Amino acid sequence: MGLFTDDKGRPELVVHPDIKLGRATFRPVDDEPEPEETPKQRARRELKLRLGAELRAKKETGDTNPE
Repeated sequence: MGLFTDDKGRPELVVHPDIKLGRATFRPVDDEPEPEETPKQRARRELKLRLGAELRAKKETGDTNPE
């Protein structure tokens, strides 16, 4: 996988005129797998989801008591 770039090094789409006219260069890009989620990141994400769900539930019921 790689990117076509114009004369200034900006990534361009394949349909760009510079690519059609041959003025763009193709450079390879490292295809690295996505880093796996650590347990701490997963716990933080789940906490955000849970707190958001609680806030939505309170808003729907009109509950103003913080406890």
